[in-house]
Amino acid sequence: MHQYKNPLKKNLLILSGGIEAIEGIKVAKKMGLRTIVCDGNENAPGKSYADEFLIGNIYDPIEIKNVISKYRKKKSIDGVITIASDAVRSVSTVVKQLNLSGNSMKTSILSTDKLKMKKVFQKYSLPIPNFVGISSRNELHEQIKHFGDAVLKPVDNRGSRGVIRINKNSDVDKAFDYSMNFSSSKKLILEKWLSGYQLSTESLVISGKTYLCGVADRNYSNLKNTFPYVIEDGGETPSKFYPKIKNELQKIMDAVAKAFEIKNGVLKGDIILKNNRLYIIEIATRLSGGFWSTMSIPLVYRINLIEKAILLALGLKTKPPPKQLRHYCYEVNRYIFPNPGIIKNITKPPREKIPKYVTYLEVNAKVGDRVYAITNHPMRKGRIQVIGKTRNQCIKRVTKIRNLIKIKTN
Repeated sequence: MHQYKNPLKKNLLILSGGIEAIEGIKVAKKMGLRTIVCDGNENAPGKSYADEFLIGNIYDPIEIKNVISKYRKKKSIDGVITIASDAVRSVSTVVKQLNLSGNSMKTSILSTDKLKMKKVFQKYSLPIPNFVGISSRNELHEQIKHFGDAVLKPVDNRGSRGVIRINKNSDVDKAFDYSMNFSSSKKLILEKWLSGYQLSTESLVISGKTYLCGVADRNYSNLKNTFPYVIEDGGETPSKFYPKIKNELQKIMDAVAKAFEIKNGVLKGDIILKNNRLYIIEIATRLSGGFWSTMSIPLVYRINLIEKAILLALGLKTKPPPKQLRHYCYEVNRYIFPNPGIIKNITKPPREKIPKYVTYLEVNAKVGDRVYAITNHPMRKGRIQVIGKTRNQCIKRVTKIRNLIKIKTN
């Protein structure tokens, strides 16, 4: 990552101080920016990397507005961004409050309300699975009759919280209660389940045109064991379907940018490839989590996505990535899922024995912790990321390292 010859003497507000935001904070500092990091956790991991730290719930736009209005140097803020968190409504609030570059609140609402999102995609004739809004138990009982395999989810949550697969033979009431429990707006969406290849995409929007920065294959090989919950177990970059899907993906993302009225920013896509056709599951107007935007894309494609996204957030120009993505290595990551119970023992390789091809290894579990049966992504207990010359080499490497980590429960 290059050091700036002409450091940017500007101030950047970053709404997120979590572990995944650290790489982004480092990039901002390398650009010469003064970083003001805001997070609800007063001991957020990103705090020690920030030039200044503010406390505020980044998922509460009203609270963030108040935090910024009380911030005495608010007029010095030149841009606002969130990294690996879904605080886009708070970003839009600050954009309006301080007259900065960024998405309108309308755009942020469309990208965080799954029902509104699907309706706008429908209006623009974008390829999406059949769906219907659900706000009552009776409605779900009635609508499930018209679906085969389906998925029920809150319109307003993230990280697979409240997402459950369902069909007419399911315990409909139980599924309704489970999903509704994760919805603050008390609204759900019922959607046809598409079994196909699941992909992650990341794009920059520059002057209304989208530029693909990465395509990954998501690993859902364990769906039978996690049913009815939809749990991802890492992924592989680059996707084996690129460049075959390039043109169709480009068309879809350009149409999404238009539908969302985005001039400059980022688009994170959850896409399904089924019978050689692409379908949109969800689109977010933020940088992706899972260290994909901060680590995987720079490693695999040598695209400094964070730097480019920051420049756009500051209202500055950035050079678009190449039209044809080129990968320089392969990257595979997997998660750690211990058996339910109380953790009795954890063994993992000592730091000096970890091979250089391991670019990230985290185990977030302690002896005495209770492990519950997994129902959503944040319940995972660690992550391993490796690089290599081929996909198969990476898969062998990540499997080997995962097998060295043993978490015993009883």
